[in-house]
Amino acid sequence: MPIKNRVLSIGDRAPDFTLTDASTGESVSLGDLLGQPLYLIFGRGTW
Repeated sequence: MPIKNRVLSIGDRAPDFTLTDASTGESVSLGDLLGQPLYLIFGRGTW
């Protein structure tokens, strides 16, 4: 799946994505968290 390079601005809607929960190992999608407070940080580059 190609990664689209797009800069998000404050107030933009974040794209839906799925990650693995580090404590439970379950998959969690951004859409699963709708209606809950959430703080996202998108960084550039690799770690």
